[in-house]
Amino acid sequence: MVYLLIVFKYIIYGSTVFFTSSLLESTDVLDVLALRFLLSGVVFGVLIATRIIKVNFKGKNLKYIILTGMFEPVLYFTFETLGLSMTTYIKAAIIIAITPIMSCITQRIVLKEKTNFLQNIFLVIGVSGIIYVVVHTTSEEGKDSPWGMLFMLLAVVSTTFYSAFSRKVSKHGEFTPMEITCFTAFMGAVAFNSVNLVRHLANGTITSYFKPYFSLDNIIGFVFLGVISTIIATAVQNVVLAKIPPARSAAFGGLSTLITIVEGVLLKGEKLRYFHVIGTTLIIACIFGVNFFADKQPRLKVKNSK
Repeated sequence: MVYLLIVFKYIIYGSTVFFTSSLLESTDVLDVLALRFLLSGVVFGVLIATRIIKVNFKGKNLKYIILTGMFEPVLYFTFETLGLSMTTYIKAAIIIAITPIMSCITQRIVLKEKTNFLQNIFLVIGVSGIIYVVVHTTSEEGKDSPWGMLFMLLAVVSTTFYSAFSRKVSKHGEFTPMEITCFTAFMGAVAFNSVNLVRHLANGTITSYFKPYFSLDNIIGFVFLGVISTIIATAVQNVVLAKIPPARSAAFGGLSTLITIVEGVLLKGEKLRYFHVIGTTLIIACIFGVNFFADKQPRLKVKNSK
């Protein structure tokens, strides 16, 4: 069941690049971030008010959950959105696929959980596929820039630290996956809207704050990003991270890359090259290798306070 959830999550994540890229064609970077998480916050507020979901943060240690929210959504989506505005669609997807190797590093630093030799071999194979594609890719749109690729790499680092801290919070059993999702979504809403509000006030454009919502195409994008991705997929992500280590989950990130590449070709008119196929094949091999050769992980135990 957990692997079905992972596949579902990465199908959604693979499509977020398309919707974010489409919104950026007509909407400012900060508007996309602010209005996306504003929608998430409103939906969560309604769900809590109607008691469809229950959350309780009273008397709990918020240290690690704040760190979790700082890495994602605040840092991750800032870097990802900036990166997507400065690089091509397919190349952004390939860079995101480096997540598994970064997950191994952060998993060791934060959680002290290690991958075995065979898993590391397949992680190297997956990263080799990513590097192969990046080296052979040339932009025909003039959109690529070193800053764009740097921002995408920083996004990858941010999301791997998010995964590690989310699992750390889950391991202590103090917060449910839905509480983690809710708390981090509200952090994103407050952070991005605070900055965007100041920007609009300084520019004298406060009356157009909600203008991006008045477009059917934009609304579809905001609903997908703010509800389906931020709420549903992130909740699934937190459930998964409570059950298996980040590196094993992140190994499936190649599926996200594959979805993004296919959408780039079919919906954005970008060209699929032979090296995309070779690189993607190596990434998929990484997914199966990392999980097939995984050591049996002990189930997480919740410590009961006396």
